[in-house]
Amino acid sequence: MQKQLLNRVIGYVVPQLILTAVAAVLLLLVSLPAAYSALIGGIIAMVTTTWFALKVFAGRKTNQPAVELRTFYLAEINKLVITGAMFIAVFVIIKPVNGAALLAVYFVVYITPVFVDALKQPKRRRGN
Repeated sequence: MQKQLLNRVIGYVVPQLILTAVAAVLLLLVSLPAAYSALIGGIIAMVTTTWFALKVFAGRKTNQPAVELRTFYLAEINKLVITGAMFIAVFVIIKPVNGAALLAVYFVVYITPVFVDALKQPKRRRGN
């Protein structure tokens, strides 16, 4: 069970890691602050997505939809709080920050799981 959970989480995090690294390397051509800001934005998205996935997927599966929904909502609320805290820390501690690179890469990396699911969807329909 734990191995299945880990594989599921890795299936979301690895594409985010690759996208973060590519964006940071490309933005290194623009400037160093843009590159490390992109890296930080991607890391924030990866950390919060990983935390959310572990909370949701590791939860005990029940036949009670209310319990499942509560787990999902609590994980999402906590993810938003963690995300906010990380952004505040970045803007307070790290100088200079390229806000555009930070937020753009965060957003792109944050929505990556949607595309991962869309790519996996045909496999699910075929029963693989």
